[in-house]
Amino acid sequence: MNVSSTRRKILFFTPYATRTGSEMLIYYMLKYLDRSKFEAGLVAFAHGELLNDLPPDIPVFFAPGKFSIKDKIAFHLGFHPTHRAIKKISQAFKADLWYVNTVMLTDVVKMAKELQIPVISHIHELSAMFSQVSSTDFETVINDSSMLIGCSDTVCKCLTESGSKKVKRLYPFVDLHEIKPDPEKVKQIRKEWGVGPDDFVWIMSGTTSDRKGFDLLPDIALQIPANAKIHLVWVGNLSDDGLVYWTRKRCEQITNVKIHLIGAKKEDYASYLDAADGFILTSRQEPFGMVLVEAAWLGKPIVSFASGGPTEFITPELGSLIPNLDIALFVQSMLDWNKKLSTFDKEKSRKKALEFNVENGVAEWQRIIDEF
Repeated sequence: MNVSSTRRKILFFTPYATRTGSEMLIYYMLKYLDRSKFEAGLVAFAHGELLNDLPPDIPVFFAPGKFSIKDKIAFHLGFHPTHRAIKKISQAFKADLWYVNTVMLTDVVKMAKELQIPVISHIHELSAMFSQVSSTDFETVINDSSMLIGCSDTVCKCLTESGSKKVKRLYPFVDLHEIKPDPEKVKQIRKEWGVGPDDFVWIMSGTTSDRKGFDLLPDIALQIPANAKIHLVWVGNLSDDGLVYWTRKRCEQITNVKIHLIGAKKEDYASYLDAADGFILTSRQEPFGMVLVEAAWLGKPIVSFASGGPTEFITPELGSLIPNLDIALFVQSMLDWNKKLSTFDKEKSRKKALEFNVENGVAEWQRIIDEF
């Protein structure tokens, strides 16, 4: 019997193909997929940087995320460019299953139902993103997905409350082998930041959005005593929007804390994280937060708002969970960790991170697919 005929063909769909948490998860699935059981293809709606890193045996297809003038004309004539592209891809790849990694790709779920193809929707969002989807489209995802996978108990609860009876939980996972900070680079980075021997650096990694609490950075800084010798670092692409402009202007006026907005750091990302002494998660709402696993693996104490998923990861040994948006208590916890950093057990932190390594995650994902 031909081996390829026994393999299940899965067509993955991802919106931007960037290095955000949910799309990195798709990348890990494609990279570590058991080739004896599965054959996979990927549909992307943008030419993101992640496509350059995909394994060579994964075929990539494109569907229009933004319409050209030609597409717009076709749309007004009654021909939906995205639907046409997906149908064409479906005919070419002939998948047994479609796999969608966000609540935002509702057109894909609609097309799966029309073509009578089973579809799994992997949801990494909470209400802040639910509000960006129409009630009809959200209902489509809930009712017409063959199965829903939530990235945390917090997300699964939302999906169940929305009426789905086919919900599985799969925590995010990280390829810990890729987190290799360069000790010399770490020293250089701290020098560039002007970190003194008694200074303490807190870092946050994420998009500069309202949900991630980017605008809370100056609020946190203003409550830190001037003699605390603290640096606040935000690593992540600085969006070209009014929120970022306003927040940057506020940060420029702060003198009691050194604030570093360093942009995205793909090449030396692990070294930048490791250059900090602790990690802060300022999200107003967080489905899980893969960066928590990265911070724990690097042995950094974590201070986070109890904003959803972090409550399922952080223990008192790993860091502090603060009632949501209690900035005074958040800052006090940071100051407390400054004093007790020498007692932080990095090995326990790394042991916790190991639970979320890519080997465990992909094995659990494949078990869910097998059962499905």
